[in-house]
Amino acid sequence: MTILYDFVRTEEKLLVNEFRKLGVNLRLINIDKLSLRLDSEVSLGVSLVRPVSHLKASLVAKVLNAHGVITINNGLAIENAWNKAVALSILAKSGIPIVPTKLLFSVEFNDDGIQYPVIVKPVHGSWGRLVSLVGDMDELRLVLKHNALDNANPRIYMLQPFIGNGKDYRVFVIGDEVVASMTRLPSDGDWRSNVARGGIPRAVKLSDDAYEYAVKAVKVLGLDYAGVDMLQGPNGYLINEVNAIPEFKGLMIASGVNIARKIAEYVINLVRR
Repeated sequence: MTILYDFVRTEEKLLVNEFRKLGVNLRLINIDKLSLRLDSEVSLGVSLVRPVSHLKASLVAKVLNAHGVITINNGLAIENAWNKAVALSILAKSGIPIVPTKLLFSVEFNDDGIQYPVIVKPVHGSWGRLVSLVGDMDELRLVLKHNALDNANPRIYMLQPFIGNGKDYRVFVIGDEVVASMTRLPSDGDWRSNVARGGIPRAVKLSDDAYEYAVKAVKVLGLDYAGVDMLQGPNGYLINEVNAIPEFKGLMIASGVNIARKIAEYVINLVRR
């Protein structure tokens, strides 16, 4: 059993601790120090993929999958979930309610029926980085142009309506089971609820419909486990993002659920099949 990482966060420490408590002979590999030969057999067992860099995570997982190594999560699933536009498209095609979303490929877009205020965000990213709330078309174009100046590669952005007061929900799914859920409230002076930005996590029990959407989203994307972010619209819950390498420290504190233990038990059961 292997854990692949690039930076050791609290979550990785918790996972290592739980695997060792369960008597697992664990191998830890920093992928930044890894040299993979593509023309020979890769001798790794089942691997839990936990790098902070989703680009590196999806690539190393896809290479290992090509060599017959089982990774959790699967490389293609990580890649699809990391691309928010692709993930939402897959979910929508499967009949799962998502936050209404438009895709913009440049600042030269048609303002065809965009209702302001809107949230503008890149198709890749986490922790609320490069995410803005804009009030009109001029402000939107200014934000897009400003972001383009700071990046050598052109970024593709999504537009989503600002729903509610910034509060959202995180549902943590392992296999076919919801193991914990919480609401996240924005901190004072911010409209984003990301815990990394000071969002306030509180355990919450959601409706059966919300949990059904979350479990189905994880299954449709081909993931073993994930953190599913949801908003509550006027007609019910909507999926906003699916995180294939989720952090869970805040959720563990808020809910009292030992998520690291549950992930470890799931992986061990998978290995034994």
